[in-house]
Amino acid sequence: MAFAAPDLFVPANNRGHFERPGELLRNVAADPANARIEIVSVDPETVSERSGALRLSLPGGIVVEARRTQFERMESGNEVWVGQIDTGPATGPIDRALIPVDHLDNQVLAVRSGGTALANIRIGGELFRLVPVDGGAHALVEVDQTKFLPDETEKAYDEMTAFGGEKVSFVPEAPAKAISTIRVLVAFGPAASAAIGNEQQAADLAFTEANNALAATNTDARLQQAGAIQFYNQSETTNYSTMLTRLTNLSDGFYDAIGGQRNANTADMVAYFAPASSTLCGQARGIATTAANAYFVMSPNCISGNWTFVHEAAHVVGARHDNDPTTTPFAYGHGFVMTSINRRTVMAVNNGSCSTCTRFGAFSSPNYTLSGVTIGTASFNDNTRVWRTRGPTVAAFR
Repeated sequence: MAFAAPDLFVPANNRGHFERPGELLRNVAADPANARIEIVSVDPETVSERSGALRLSLPGGIVVEARRTQFERMESGNEVWVGQIDTGPATGPIDRALIPVDHLDNQVLAVRSGGTALANIRIGGELFRLVPVDGGAHALVEVDQTKFLPDETEKAYDEMTAFGGEKVSFVPEAPAKAISTIRVLVAFGPAASAAIGNEQQAADLAFTEANNALAATNTDARLQQAGAIQFYNQSETTNYSTMLTRLTNLSDGFYDAIGGQRNANTADMVAYFAPASSTLCGQARGIATTAANAYFVMSPNCISGNWTFVHEAAHVVGARHDNDPTTTPFAYGHGFVMTSINRRTVMAVNNGSCSTCTRFGAFSSPNYTLSGVTIGTASFNDNTRVWRTRGPTVAAFR
């Protein structure tokens, strides 16, 4: 006997929530990328290993079913459910020598934490988010991806590329290697904690989204949370360059304990969630940094949905933007834009050569396609190779 897939969410009464919004709903409504918000009733019990499929009723009368492809119980105890939405065969010409990644545009990533569910839902490349808000309610958000803030402003990126001038040592890429597990210490300041609500649930979704992107083109790398989230209650600023200076200077009176906590948790990198910026999503200390400078700062508004978390981690490893002409330490280490289909890879930016191109969850590579279009070049746009080449070095930072 066939059973219908359970609904992850159903419509609920909106009026009272919007007449008297709590802090979490106000934060969701204030994000310029959130184009449409509905209050829905969620059954978090459906985000479980027992659910082989989930039904999703999206705005515009779109009803789809996602089939589970992965389930994981995180160290935090939260449960992660990943599902695939079948929308038919891939579009565009087929090159059987290359591997299509069209499935990335039709996925559900959901994290259950107690009585709440946090999810990113992609269908046809469009993004919907399911976000817990105040009083146990949930918001279903239709996202305008063209309004995401840039990962870094031009000024911030210039600071990153100019910082330090470290000499980078790395081993040549081998044809096959074990997966490099890069451990990331996650830290929250008070402003980000207030904006997020459930920090661990948000971090679990960020790691799931990051690892989904890393696996898409076989980067031979994955990110792992290094111990419990660290919380700080020190002076913060929306100037992420200043935050990075404070985080990496372990004797200036700001965050001086973070170095010891990083060592105790054997963390190769540190990700700090700072007060939300009105101009950018994140900033790394540098590109292809040394172990001492393997830090990045992010806005809580960008913790997942636009792959900013793994974008900043990739800068630490050595990846560059699509519009960066620099060819060191990797001539091939740049993101890629496919203007013919208005899309861009994780390291290509909306303040670069195509402001309207929306991002999808894969790193540039000449060996993969989206809608029949190759997503990189061997000579200049192969961030997958950057991860494969320097991932083992970064994974050995601690």
